[in-house]
Amino acid sequence: MALLVLKVLILALVIVLGMCTCLEASRSLREASLAERHEQWKARYGRMYKDDVEKATRFEIFKKNVEFIESFNNGGTRSYKLGVNEFADMTNEEFRASRNGYKMSFQQKSPSTMGFKYENVTEVPTSMDWRKEGAVTGVKDQGKCGKANFCPWLMT
Repeated sequence: MALLVLKVLILALVIVLGMCTCLEASRSLREASLAERHEQWKARYGRMYKDDVEKATRFEIFKKNVEFIESFNNGGTRSYKLGVNEFADMTNEEFRASRNGYKMSFQQKSPSTMGFKYENVTEVPTSMDWRKEGAVTGVKDQGKCGKANFCPWLMT
């Protein structure tokens, strides 16, 4: 009887160790996959880091952001999905600090000193197609002028 219990315990130990080995191998493959994905991402967005310390730090941030994106998208509770974009190696705080607030350059005139270009116009049409006038343009990346209320990985 004691021999049978010992055999069962040994078998259970072998199974647990095997599972741990599989999980470790899976984790190593995932890490390698994320490292390759990070390298491809860096190439796509032209990212270069000053040293290995910064690269390791940015990779950890990238990993956390990718894991969050995948977890969010797999949840399936929202009508939209998140995706990796050019901000994926930034923390939320870094993204907000870089994109929050408009900064007017010193060369620009203030609106109060510019005057209104059409202040003396008296005849105006009842309607106008602004597309034909060239006043409506396509969607653009607002860069540092954009609002920072969104996560760096939010895709619109």
